[in-house]
Amino acid sequence: MAELTLIVLGDTPPRGIHWSRPGAIHQARWMARNLYSMKMFMFAEQLEYDEETVVKLERLNLFLGLFYTPMWMSSTLAADAPANDLQFMKDMMKFKRTDPEIAQAVLQKLENHKWYLTQEVVPFALFGSRLSDKEKQDIAAKLHATEKPDSFRRGKPMFPQVTAKTTLADLVGPESHLLLDTLGIEYDWLLQPVATWPRSDDYSKALEYVSNVKVVNDIAERGVKMMTDFANIITTYSQQKQYLLQTVEYNRERFDSFKKQTLKK
Repeated sequence: MAELTLIVLGDTPPRGIHWSRPGAIHQARWMARNLYSMKMFMFAEQLEYDEETVVKLERLNLFLGLFYTPMWMSSTLAADAPANDLQFMKDMMKFKRTDPEIAQAVLQKLENHKWYLTQEVVPFALFGSRLSDKEKQDIAAKLHATEKPDSFRRGKPMFPQVTAKTTLADLVGPESHLLLDTLGIEYDWLLQPVATWPRSDDYSKALEYVSNVKVVNDIAERGVKMMTDFANIITTYSQQKQYLLQTVEYNRERFDSFKKQTLKK
């Protein structure tokens, strides 16, 4: 996907331009749409698509290449999730001037996925690589100055309103204390220069936690795909179906592909 993105944008990947055969086996079901949209656009002339189809493919690939692929490449980094999501929303606000239809559709979808812009998760950005020292210092100062509540709210977090001028520091609130409070982290390092944070044991403890948080639903996706593939075959008995799914999962852990080279190992 990364190589195709570079080709679509007019660049050459490090190992040169080449085209992989369609039909790869993968767990990310949505990726096929991206891969084949790019290939359809690049081979539109050979495939003899009409002008309307080519224009639609060009619009889609512009979005995929400039925005979607970069976001996807860093989507597993919990510490960068707040900065990534906020920047993505701001990019779509600007992209309205280029393609208002796609930009508005994306913004509407993102309204249901502001999990990493909530008060509870914004402090993750303190441990990421996307922000400048000043931006981190602003978040830290806002967090330190915000009074910690007697108890934290439960249930679904409240999604904030985001504008083109919103910063992550603006999104800090009383619930932002949840992360450090849950981990038993002291706050003294927040008032120190960012360059000195790694010397703090409390900072290192929080960094280790945030670095290991899973921020994408890969596990759920794999589970749904497995159930879809095996729900109505081989057996209809509930207990036997559980054994079947466990066997399939065990087999996939042992063999990462169906190639002969894998079986020969």
